[in-house]
Amino acid sequence: MLAKKTTKRASILVFTLMILLITGCNKRFLGFKFSPREVLTIEEVKYDYISTRSKIKYKNGEEKTKATANIRIKKDSLIWFTLSNGVGIEGVRGKITQDSVIVMDRIHRQYAAYSFQELNQRFQFEFNYAIFQAIIIGDMPIPITKNDDIVEKNNNFYVTQRVSDLRVSSMVSSKNRRLENLFATTLRNDNTLELKYGEFKPLEEKPFAYKALMVLTYFQEGKKEEAEIDIEHNRVKIEEESLSFPFSIPDRYDKVK
Repeated sequence: MLAKKTTKRASILVFTLMILLITGCNKRFLGFKFSPREVLTIEEVKYDYISTRSKIKYKNGEEKTKATANIRIKKDSLIWFTLSNGVGIEGVRGKITQDSVIVMDRIHRQYAAYSFQELNQRFQFEFNYAIFQAIIIGDMPIPITKNDDIVEKNNNFYVTQRVSDLRVSSMVSSKNRRLENLFATTLRNDNTLELKYGEFKPLEEKPFAYKALMVLTYFQEGKKEEAEIDIEHNRVKIEEESLSFPFSIPDRYDKVK
């Protein structure tokens, strides 16, 4: 009688362990199928303030510039930067907010200020603050929603999004769950923006792209133009305390268009 009770208890115990094992294991391994939307999670960098020291190369047609950049970001609020030449002389200081871009030329005592609406009209492309922040940080500029098309292919996730006048196609690596490529095109013309990220290294246990390339292709007066910004971060630091963003335009500076 005791043996029967012991056997029954053992069977119940084994059954319970099997249930726990099944519910705790990777369901994909056990044969259950999940949609790419359920599997995809993005490894976003967690920060309130972040700073970088970077090398930047800019090319637009025959115009070419190299500079050392100091960049400071208050997440989703403000991007501040300075550009210096090879001997450390600051030539440019700028800031990007949620509604405008202001750049100050300290050598020629000039400045340019654009709202995003003016910037979009000039380049015939839907720029916004999130795109500029994404260029530097490498996060998705548009949050994933239930309306997006997500496909898993060749060990990567491909996300297609439609926002306002933009159609955005992104590739997220299944290895590090970070954005590696983004291609955005406007629906009313052939203007495009392409972002490429590489050389991922840990930043407080999160993968961070220390190289980023932006290529903007646009048309002005029927002529195809291409602007390229190549960024290589030498140092990236998530700041524990708030940063300062000193920026003021002297009265003697002339505004340029």
